[in-house]
Amino acid sequence: MFRNLTYLLLAIAAVVAGSLSYKLWQQPAEPKSALVYPQARNLQEFQLVDQHGQPAGREQLYQQWTLAFVGYTYCPDICPLTLAKLAGVQPELAAMVKEPLKVWFISVDPQRDSVEQLNNYVNYFQQPAVLGLTAGHDQLFPFVRQLGLMYALNSNAEGNYLVDHSASVVLINPQGQLVAMFKPEMAIGQVPVIDTEQLLADFPLVLAKLGY
Repeated sequence: MFRNLTYLLLAIAAVVAGSLSYKLWQQPAEPKSALVYPQARNLQEFQLVDQHGQPAGREQLYQQWTLAFVGYTYCPDICPLTLAKLAGVQPELAAMVKEPLKVWFISVDPQRDSVEQLNNYVNYFQQPAVLGLTAGHDQLFPFVRQLGLMYALNSNAEGNYLVDHSASVVLINPQGQLVAMFKPEMAIGQVPVIDTEQLLADFPLVLAKLGY
């Protein structure tokens, strides 16, 4: 009697353990350097101007995946490194989704980054999927804040000044909704930029968590 009860308890424990293992196996792995939002965040309308002088708003985010980050063309380190990395891996990332995948470089230094300046800067990276955009601060600040990013500069800045800004890259889905953020590597004495190998590893995991 006691032996039968023991076998029964062991069998129940095995079933429970198997069920828990199956559920854990079914769950997608967690991305290492990306934050996936529990719910997609709708973006309010905004008005930017791209490197070709064309207006760009929320509608331009539809029917495509967009990796967006903020910076400025006079940035000495984070911006050129980030843009070079994103331009380099864009084809591999684009192959993971059905819709086109674009990269938006949003300049938060409209005082110096004219349309012509943006166009020359972005074209240097020779990647047609990369688009440079900017606007006045009245449009930039609320839009950047919507993305969960930030920037700050001295209102009296003149000449060769620096602009503080986020180094993260956000992901916007084809419905124009903010869905994830890829964080840069943070190491003492090193420029905080994204790791392309980690981005390539995390991107499919992010898509899986989003149900794509």
